[in-house]
Amino acid sequence: MSETDGLGKEPGRKSGEKRECLQKDELEFWERQTRCGEEVDLKLARDLPDDTPDYILRILSDFEKEAAKFCFAGSGGRVLDAGCGNGNLLIHALAEGHFGDTVSQVVGMDFSRNMLSRAACRWEDGGRAAGWARFLQGSVTSLPFRDQSFDWMASSGVLTCLPTVRDAGDALREFNRVLRPGGTLVVDFFNRASHYTLLRKHLFGEAINPPEYVTASEFRHELESAGFQIVGYRGFDFKLCQGYLFMSRWRPLVDPLFVQERLSRFLEYGVMPKSRALSLLGYRIYVKCIKRSKKIAPHK
Repeated sequence: MSETDGLGKEPGRKSGEKRECLQKDELEFWERQTRCGEEVDLKLARDLPDDTPDYILRILSDFEKEAAKFCFAGSGGRVLDAGCGNGNLLIHALAEGHFGDTVSQVVGMDFSRNMLSRAACRWEDGGRAAGWARFLQGSVTSLPFRDQSFDWMASSGVLTCLPTVRDAGDALREFNRVLRPGGTLVVDFFNRASHYTLLRKHLFGEAINPPEYVTASEFRHELESAGFQIVGYRGFDFKLCQGYLFMSRWRPLVDPLFVQERLSRFLEYGVMPKSRALSLLGYRIYVKCIKRSKKIAPHK
C-alpha cells in the first residue's frame, strides 16, 4: 500500500504521533486484562460486555471455530499466527485437530506479553507439549523472523486494527518475506462495500476508511502487489444491523428472538460456503492465498 494507491494519504508528523499514541493505548488495554476463564477469553477477544447473552456467546464461539478451520485446516511445516492475542483461534484449531501430522512447529506472536502468556497457558492446558509451540512478542510490521522461515501463516483481526495504510502495506510485505515460496497466508478484512458499511457511510456519515475497511477489489490488489495469489474466500456476518444489536436497550422490542443473528448464521453456514462470489457480500471476509515465487521489490 503506497502513497498513491488511492486508499489514503500517508501520515505527517502529527498523525505519526497520533499513531504511536493509539498503538500505546491499545497495548496498555490488553496488558491490563487479568480475568481468566474460557468464557472470559471469548469476551476479551471480542470486547464483549459481561452480560452478553449465552446464545450470542455460542454463535461467536462457533464463528471462531469456523474461522480457525479456514485459517489452519491443511496446514503443514512451520505455522505462524501473527497477532494471536489470547490464542483463541490456535486453541480451536488444536481442539478440532486442524493441525496435520506434517506440522513441525506452531508459533504464536502478539505485541502484548499479557495476551501471549494467556495463550501459552491455554495451549499447554489443551494437552500439547510446550516444545511443539512457541509464543513470543513482536510486531506484524517488523516480524522477528528470518526470511522464508514459515510454510503457513494466519493473521486474523490484525490488519484492520493497524493505524495507517502504510502499516498495513508493511505488514503484508513482512508476511511475504517470512513465508517460503508457495506458502499459504490467511488474512481477513472488513468489507467497505458491504450493505452495512455503505449504510453507515451514506446515511449516518461515518468515516469508512482503510486500513480498517477496504473493498474486496482493493484488498485483492494489495495482496497481489505484495506477491500473493488468492485461492479462496470465506465470508461472515450478513446481519441487517451490523454489530451487537443485543447490546442495545431496544433489542427486546426490535429483535427479541435474535432473528438477525439466526439469519446471518444460516447464510454463513448454509449458503456462503458454496459460493465464493456470495462470500464477498459479507461484512468480514477471510482470504486464503499463496506466496508467488517471483521476488517482490522492497517498498521505498
